[in-house]
Amino acid sequence: MSLEKVKRGCPLCKRMVIGDPEHKYFCKPCNILFDDTDIRTSKVSKNKPRIVREKGFLYFVDKQGDISRVKMARSRSDKGPKIHQKVLKVGVKKEKGNLYYVDKDGYIAKSPMKRGKKTPKGKDVVVQRVVKG
Repeated sequence: MSLEKVKRGCPLCKRMVIGDPEHKYFCKPCNILFDDTDIRTSKVSKNKPRIVREKGFLYFVDKQGDISRVKMARSRSDKGPKIHQKVLKVGVKKEKGNLYYVDKDGYIAKSPMKRGKKTPKGKDVVVQRVVKG
């Protein structure tokens, strides 16, 4: 299997991507996998942010509505100020009373926050995926 390098192939940062048409292309600075159609048309499907997660990092939705990550603390020596890295700019508008997070598939999801009130029996907490349109 030979990997193909495409200069200015990333639709987001316009940098080089590595991969092949049969599988997918990977942009190292953005940390995202792209399909062959995304590379050839230079457009990203905004409905599906695809993030390749790395071990040892915590992914979250920051105040600007973008996906960021920070290195997780493993011992007492790791505690202290952390550097946040932006992974993907999405720009989700947050609503008050909802908790926004990155689910296991790499989508931004929201669920209503519980603030001291008990939910009645039989009522489930609704989790919605947020899609930028």
